[in-house]
Amino acid sequence: MVRIITRRDFMRGTAYAALGAAVVLPYQFKNTRVVLIRHKDVWDSESKLNSQIVQQMLDEAVMALLEQDDPVKAFRLLVKPDDIVGIKSNVWSFLPTPAELENAIEQRLLNAGVQKKNIGIDDQGVRRNPIFQNSTALINVRPLRAHYWSGIGGCLKNYIMFDNPSDYHDDSCANLALLWKLPAVKDKTRLNILSVLNPQFHGRGPHYFDRRYVWKYNGIIVGTDPGVNCRHLRSI
Repeated sequence: MVRIITRRDFMRGTAYAALGAAVVLPYQFKNTRVVLIRHKDVWDSESKLNSQIVQQMLDEAVMALLEQDDPVKAFRLLVKPDDIVGIKSNVWSFLPTPAELENAIEQRLLNAGVQKKNIGIDDQGVRRNPIFQNSTALINVRPLRAHYWSGIGGCLKNYIMFDNPSDYHDDSCANLALLWKLPAVKDKTRLNILSVLNPQFHGRGPHYFDRRYVWKYNGIIVGTDPGVNCRHLRSI
């Protein structure tokens, strides 16, 4: 099920809590489409992610984003069988990209015809990883959290490991967009996926973590523009 909601609906947070409800978020930007999907049962009673539901959520979100009726068809619009695909993840120990989400992405790349030897998942080692050095396509995936300098850690910031991170922390990380012009990144990103399964909304320092400020939002956001993906995060 796909619904287009208003900004007021999004702010209230009441329009998309149903099972597998994909929501196309409203934007004024031409040719920009972002999808949020939430599932109330994605966490089990022991606070472990249900991998099947995570796969279902990714499938529904990408199908809605690309207006397809089959997840494999949708991924075939993003990658070709001869692509070398780097999945740029995030390994911050307190709140990493969930392995269930990484695995769901890899599974659909394989289904789309990409060879397993041509798929890599990495974060801090991307500059040394042959898959990323030779990549023809990137998928950008990370969790949402508050960030001491930039305000939020979202898709735009996730490519900071493609260069020297300290070069981008001045002036509240004002130059993060320059990361997307690096040769290793430019024009390669096919999909941005922001995990809002359990985001962190407050931080006091560069690596601050406190479970009191993490909550189960049960969602993922997908889009093709990293900046637009982050635009509504203050509402969440």
